[in-house]
Amino acid sequence: MRSLVGASRDDDDDDEDEAPPRPKRKRAKASRAKPKKSRGKRRRSGRFVSRWKEAMHSAAMRMALWGVLLALFFAATAVAGLFSGGHVAAAVAAAKTEANQLMADAGFTVQNVTLEGRAETAKKEIVRMLGIKRGDLMLYVDVDEARARLEALPWVQTAEVRRVWPNRIHVRIVERKPVALWQKDGAVSVVDIDGKPIPGEDPARFASLPLIVGNGAEDQLGGLLALMKTQPNLKSRLKAAVRVGERRWNLRLANGVEVRLPEEGAEAALAELERLEREDAILSRDIKAIDLRFPDRFIVKVPPNSPLISPAKHAGGRET
Repeated sequence: MRSLVGASRDDDDDDEDEAPPRPKRKRAKASRAKPKKSRGKRRRSGRFVSRWKEAMHSAAMRMALWGVLLALFFAATAVAGLFSGGHVAAAVAAAKTEANQLMADAGFTVQNVTLEGRAETAKKEIVRMLGIKRGDLMLYVDVDEARARLEALPWVQTAEVRRVWPNRIHVRIVERKPVALWQKDGAVSVVDIDGKPIPGEDPARFASLPLIVGNGAEDQLGGLLALMKTQPNLKSRLKAAVRVGERRWNLRLANGVEVRLPEEGAEAALAELERLEREDAILSRDIKAIDLRFPDRFIVKVPPNSPLISPAKHAGGRET
């Protein structure tokens, strides 16, 4: 019995010696698990709210886009209706008419046209080509087009047309200057310094101008006139100039004397001729031509039976 009881007690003692599980720790574990459950709930709730916000934002954007598209559609329909019905064109025309009337009332209309530089061109031709009349609105005067029309006139080399506010148009033209008569294929034309003919002009009006003849004469006219300008006395006597071989000039003076200039050194040759005229009055003598093509000498051609020719003395015998 004892042994049973003792064993029983011993068993009890052993049970007492073993450490039982601590309830505090169990409560601690339970208490730690509770926050995990609350945080999971908050996370799920936050994700739900976020998805709801995104869905609402996306819906709002779609609604806004559709609203803009509808507004553009109705605006385009309204504008198309205005244009097709002529309302816009009528409104623009009315506004333009009102603006024009305001400019006219303010005095911005053409009341005067002044002209400068005219000599050969008829005034009525200038007025016709300008195409500008009294009362035209200054703003609408196309000065570039008017200038182009003026420069199409035969005598006009350059033209300038400008507005002088509030009511004046000023026109300045530079006319071409006739400097020579050009003969080609039997026809004679009045030409300017560039050798360009002035259409419609009667050469008889300009009979005092020198005549130029020969292939390429019109292209070299400017050079010829510059050459003659170096000797004004000879220039005033020039009657005609013939271009020879498209290389050089033969001059015909008013008294009929022909001056043959070299291809190179023509200016020096003219200076020598001027010296001979000044010292010996060679051009006033009975000669037909003077050849200046050689730098070391000149050759004079005289007419038959000229007193400058000494009679030949025969030494006897028969003439051959």
